[in-house]
Amino acid sequence: MSVIENAKILVIDDTPSIRTFLRISMMDYGATFHEASTAGEGHKLCETEEPDLVILDLGLPDKDGLDLLPDIVGANGSAPKVVVLSVRNDRRTREIAYERGASGYVTKPFIMEDLIETIEHVLR
Repeated sequence: MSVIENAKILVIDDTPSIRTFLRISMMDYGATFHEASTAGEGHKLCETEEPDLVILDLGLPDKDGLDLLPDIVGANGSAPKVVVLSVRNDRRTREIAYERGASGYVTKPFIMEDLIETIEHVLR
């Protein structure tokens, strides 16, 4: 049994095709799935749905994902784990993401198996 099964997962990404791909993949693993296309919508869902894990894109239309990270990690009493999924691949961005509360970091384009492995590691 995967740790993803029965996990509540929220994806915050402004690209519809990525959200669709992740929704299908996460639901195949038995996760409860929520999605948002903006930082504002994602932050609200963090407060109302209390996800176990957030998959966060950094290039959001209304706020940089790095600036949203501390809000998500402090959004509720049982702060979700956050895996950043971004095209940004420089060391400084990764460092900032981890400093602000990220538990994992995967770069786009990505291989689904790598993302699943990261998610499973973070949720253990």
